Amino acid sequence: MPKLNIETWDDNEILRSVSDIIKPAELKQYRSLAENMIKHIKNPENGWVWLAAPQVWVNKRLIVVSLMKDYEDENYKTVAMVNPEIIEHSEKKEKAEEGCLSVPGEIGDVERWSWVKVAFIDPEGRKYALKLEALAARIVQHEIDHLNGVLFIDKAENIEFIK
Repeated sequence: MPKLNIETWDDNEILRSVSDIIKPAELKQYRSLAENMIKHIKNPENGWVWLAAPQVWVNKRLIVVSLMKDYEDENYKTVAMVNPEIIEHSEKKEKAEEGCLSVPGEIGDVERWSWVKVAFIDPEGRKYALKLEALAARIVQHEIDHLNGVLFIDKAENIEFIK
């Protein structure tokens, strides 16, 4: 497995760009990247449960996310989402603390919808629509923001610097 090169936001101009849609003819080209991203976040040494292609210098609409109820959930599924789009969401919003691989050493409170319905295709081209709640909804919203050139620090309040 090739090592993923995750860069910080000040070094990666792609993180501030809107990512390009992956066309059906390009799916095969991005399958190995999706697999590599899933392996990266499933590796306990890395300690993260989400990753977007722009974080590894690829300006395409691809995210991998762990669909967790909360951080204690050990029975979650990790999926690759190609061209994810939020098609419905709650009216209610909730604030919670977030951090990001691309903004190391900072955390802050971010307000997000409490549930979302996301439509996407998988790397094989199958279509899905999932209603996600709690932490899974937060994770997907955070990663879709990456695809739109938005970082959590753009939305965060009470930003703290940690070691």
